[in-house]
Amino acid sequence: MTPTRDARLDLRMTADNRALISEAAQLNGTSLSDYVMSVVVRAARRDVLQARVLRLDPGAWDEFVAVLDAPDTEAMTALRSRATRWDAAEQ
Repeated sequence: MTPTRDARLDLRMTADNRALISEAAQLNGTSLSDYVMSVVVRAARRDVLQARVLRLDPGAWDEFVAVLDAPDTEAMTALRSRATRWDAAEQ
């Protein structure tokens, strides 16, 4: 089942860019809208994934885990014991 296309995105561009994108869509045998959607959604997924995923080499991973496993410093203990804004809002 194809999702309903119920949102629009309007773009202003140069005539040269429009011609280039139209040619690329034709070369791929697809409509201009479908071509733009496929390229933009693929790029957006890549960018979001890169922003959400943390990749570390094994040495850096070991350092990261060691920091997480280390006992809290006094400053960290004090920070954890402070009331948060959302705690204060619940009262």
